[in-house]
Amino acid sequence: MPRRTPAPALPPALRRRPLVLAVLLVALAAATPALARLAPGETIQISGIVTDPAGNPVGDVRVVLEASRSVFSLRSMRTVERDTTRVSAATDASGQFRLKWPWDRFYNHFELAIGVPTRNARGEELQILERVDVTRRLGRDASVVVPVTLEERDLSYLTSLRSFLATIDSPDEERVHQQLGKPDRVEIRDGAQSWWYFQRGRRYDFRDGRLVEVKSFDPVPET
Repeated sequence: MPRRTPAPALPPALRRRPLVLAVLLVALAAATPALARLAPGETIQISGIVTDPAGNPVGDVRVVLEASRSVFSLRSMRTVERDTTRVSAATDASGQFRLKWPWDRFYNHFELAIGVPTRNARGEELQILERVDVTRRLGRDASVVVPVTLEERDLSYLTSLRSFLATIDSPDEERVHQQLGKPDRVEIRDGAQSWWYFQRGRRYDFRDGRLVEVKSFDPVPET
């Protein structure tokens, strides 16, 4: 019986091609927006309530709708978000928020970012406490309700920040806070306060709200 000649082995690039095509198809499917029922420009109202794990409302936090275009990048071989635009609102005393978004089929990825404005050396930034992906919920109805529950660690940060802000009652304290933000540690001793900024290697000493001394030390890297 004549021996069969084995088929020549495919080059590595061709052997990988089916896998690459499969990855591309899955990525493209994930980046494709769901079938929308709304007309372009139609207003969507996104509302909800932000609470703690016990169901108590969390007021005066920022809720930001981030809309972006999700595409597959051949360069990085992963899905990336581009052309992000944002609209925001604050929760009221009952924890409720309400946002409006004009429907645009260009955007196919939507997230709610819940956070609180903070100060640092770069200016004001939003410290994100929680994120909720609402992509599958937008584009089908003109009204969307999204309840959000903050975790205990986020509430601890929020409580600590608000407690510190409540202690600022002088121009010197306000100026340092505007420049550097919330200190890493606050020490109170004999009626004086010391604000420690470990990564900057600075300690600011206040007495009766007046800045009396600034001490430098070797910066402590963030762990």
